[in-house]
Amino acid sequence: MSSPIIIKYWPILARGRGLFQMCAEAGVPFEHDTDMKGFGAALFGAESTNLAPPIIIDGDLTLSQSTATHQYLGKKFGLTSGIDSPSREALALQYMSDMNDMHSELVQKAMAGRLASPPDVAALQEYITGSRYKAFLAAINRAIAGPFFFGAEPSYVDYYADGVVTMCHEKFLGPLVPKSGNTLEAHAPKLMAIVSAIRARPSAALLPKVNPVPPNLVVTPERVATWA
Repeated sequence: MSSPIIIKYWPILARGRGLFQMCAEAGVPFEHDTDMKGFGAALFGAESTNLAPPIIIDGDLTLSQSTATHQYLGKKFGLTSGIDSPSREALALQYMSDMNDMHSELVQKAMAGRLASPPDVAALQEYITGSRYKAFLAAINRAIAGPFFFGAEPSYVDYYADGVVTMCHEKFLGPLVPKSGNTLEAHAPKLMAIVSAIRARPSAALLPKVNPVPPNLVVTPERVATWA
């Protein structure tokens, strides 16, 4: 039996979600290492080329960055359906980067409200009701060939998408649904169909039993109540 893939990450799913599920999908053993002191991340003081988790260890290889680790495990496990040329591989990287950028912008807006006095959702409200957020979702939705990003079967991009959408929804967008409506469904229905399909796979039941995101980053009811 092969040595397990070591996935160094916080005791949550978040950016590790797709990594865990791809291992489970491939029937490859993995270990979720949550020891921050042992992450070996440069941003936490280690003399390393790996900035921050998720960090994976596969034999002699140590690799970080969520896009790179998803691509590596996806290719290792053959989860590359439809990504059959250098141009398609470049598109796969683009689509993952696009989703990561959208999440980063939501983080920025949420943090602005978290630091307000008193905390509010003004920046989030302005963002998700504006054109930039909708343009992100529309572009991502157009990229999906259907039913998955590159066709009939899921690739590593689809597992990555599930993780990013989960982070966006659980931390920011879900709590705001009573005020904003379900903006993910409204502007990116094909993306949400991918998320549903990935979560319906038997491998989803083998994810670590931890929180999907850090509970302290979830928008609180008190902040939701400030929606104008």
